[in-house]
Amino acid sequence: MAVGKQSRLSDEHIQRIVEMTLEIQKQKESEEQKARYDRRFMNTKLLLKNFRAFADMEDSSIYEASQCSDDAYEILSTMFDQPSMDELRVESIKKSAGRTKIIMEHIRAALDSYKKHCLRTGRTEDERRYRTICRLFIDEETMTAQDIAADEHVDVRTVYNDMNEAISALTPRIFGIDGLKPADISKSLH
Repeated sequence: MAVGKQSRLSDEHIQRIVEMTLEIQKQKESEEQKARYDRRFMNTKLLLKNFRAFADMEDSSIYEASQCSDDAYEILSTMFDQPSMDELRVESIKKSAGRTKIIMEHIRAALDSYKKHCLRTGRTEDERRYRTICRLFIDEETMTAQDIAADEHVDVRTVYNDMNEAISALTPRIFGIDGLKPADISKSLH
């Protein structure tokens, strides 16, 4: 090429570069959507796995001196330079207890919505999926996947599949539109 002479891309090349750039961007957005969904799915599973512990903690959090025994108050008051009962409050625990209570109510509402959906469909597998989630994570009496499989007369793998299907159905009920699978979002747009 001669010095000073500029090469110019053809319109076809420019169009192809634009198309490739848009395709790469679309792929990246799709991967980001999937990663967001995967995080929400795992967060739903984590919330369910800790449901019983949160429920136990929900009504038993102690963050004010007035909630303690006299002995505990004496220990705390010596640690904090003799504050009065009204002054002795651990705000971080109080805030955490409040957030936990809100989250628990939200999860209960999502579970109730899911239960209604499962009953409304009338499909035995939907009802079994709801029972599976409750037995694994919600009910006071914990059941193993093997116990559930025997009780439901299904394979253990079915129990795990039911659990994952139920978590997928609960995720948008807990996280709203951010909890939808990317494939579900693209289906609704077309």
